[in-house]
Amino acid sequence: MKAYDVLSYLIEHADNGSVAALTTEDNVPILIIKNNEYSFTSYICLHSGEVKSIFKEFDRTTFHRAILDFIDEVSAYLGTSITELKLSDAALFTDCIPKKEEKPKRKIEKKKEEENITDKIQKLRIIEKPFHVIPLLTDQGKLIAYVPEISTISSFDFITKSVSIIDDKISPANVDFKQLYLTLFSNKLDPHQGNPFTTINDITFFTASFIDLGDKGKGDFNGKNVNKRLGRFFIGTYKGGLKTTDIEFLDFDSLNKGRLYVGLFIRKNEKILKLSGMSIVDLHESGKLTLNSYLFASFAQTAKNCVINFADYDKLFSNFLNLGLAKSDGRSILKDAIEIHSMMIDLPFSEQISNNQIKIVDPISYWYYSSNNEDIRECIDCPLKDKVSLRKDILASLKRKGWLNAFII
Repeated sequence: MKAYDVLSYLIEHADNGSVAALTTEDNVPILIIKNNEYSFTSYICLHSGEVKSIFKEFDRTTFHRAILDFIDEVSAYLGTSITELKLSDAALFTDCIPKKEEKPKRKIEKKKEEENITDKIQKLRIIEKPFHVIPLLTDQGKLIAYVPEISTISSFDFITKSVSIIDDKISPANVDFKQLYLTLFSNKLDPHQGNPFTTINDITFFTASFIDLGDKGKGDFNGKNVNKRLGRFFIGTYKGGLKTTDIEFLDFDSLNKGRLYVGLFIRKNEKILKLSGMSIVDLHESGKLTLNSYLFASFAQTAKNCVINFADYDKLFSNFLNLGLAKSDGRSILKDAIEIHSMMIDLPFSEQISNNQIKIVDPISYWYYSSNNEDIRECIDCPLKDKVSLRKDILASLKRKGWLNAFII
C-alpha cells in the first residue's frame, strides 16, 4: 500500500497507546506508537541492530504535512525513497522498541555527544597563521568567511572583500578558480540536520544547484530590500536517489527563469540568501568547471568511511540528468556530460578507484595538495594533518547520526 495512505489511516484511526508494525519494500521494520491524538513516535529498526526514533507532533491543520515530513525523514535515513509500506505483526519486533529505563541514559549520552561535537568544531576553528579566507558576508560588523584549511566558516574582526591570505598582514591571494569552487562546493546542507561545520551563531553556509523559477516579489535581509525568487532545488541521498523541492530565497542579483544555476547561499534563521550564482551551462561550456565535477564534488561528501560506490553516484547522475538538465537550459550539455561520465573522469576528491569503489579525500586535504600542485591524497603527514584527523573524528560522529544521508545538491 502507498506509504502515505497507510500512515495517515493508522495515525487517524488507531487507539492512543497502540503499536503498529510496518515494513518497507526492503523489509526494514518500522514501529509506530500513537502517543495521543496529536503525536506519534516511530522506531526504524535496521538489520544491524541500530534503532532510529522519530517523534512527530501536529494539530488538525498540520497533520498531513507531519506525515509527509515523516516519510521524507525515513527516506533520508534509509537512503532510499519510501513509497510503499506493508502492515506486519508488532509482536515480531519487540526488541525494536527501547526499554523505558534506557531512555534517560540514551538522552544523556546523546546530549553529551552533541556537546562533544560542538566543542570539537570549536577546536577545529582554532588555526595558526598563515591561512586563507574566502569572504561570504559581513554581519554585525564582523566578517563571516570560509577557511579552507579547516573546512569551516569563522567570524573575524577585520573586513576583506576578496580571497585573501591572513598572516602578519592581509594580502590578496591568487587561487585557481577550479580549486576554489570545488572546495566551496563540498559544503552541503542536510535538510534535517543542517551543516555543523559551516554554521556559526545563526548563520549557515552551503552550496546548491537549482533551476530558477522566477520572481516572487520583494523581501528583506538584515534590513535591506532584496529580490525574492523561487528555485527548484534537488535533494539527493547517499544511495543516489533524487527528488526536487521548490524553495524561496532572497537575491541581490537578477537571474534568468528556466536556467540551471549553482549558487553559494547562507541561511540565517529561516531566511535563505543567495550570495552569488553561476550558470552551470556557462561553466561547463567554458571549461572552467564541468557539471560532472560539480555533481561528484557534492556527492563525494556522502562517503561512508571515505568510500563511495560508483553505482550510487551513477544513479544520482542519471536522476540529475532527468530532473535537472532535461528540465532546463542544461539540455545543451547533456550529451557532453554523458560522455564525460562514461569515461569516469572529472571526479574531484577521488584518490583511488578500484572495482567501482572510489576512495575519497576530505576537503582540507584536497585544498592543501591542490594548492601545492600535488597528487590528491589524504593528508597524514602534511602541516594540516591534525585538522584533517580532528575533522575526520567529528565527521564519524555526525555520520553515525545519519548526517548527509540526504543533502541539497
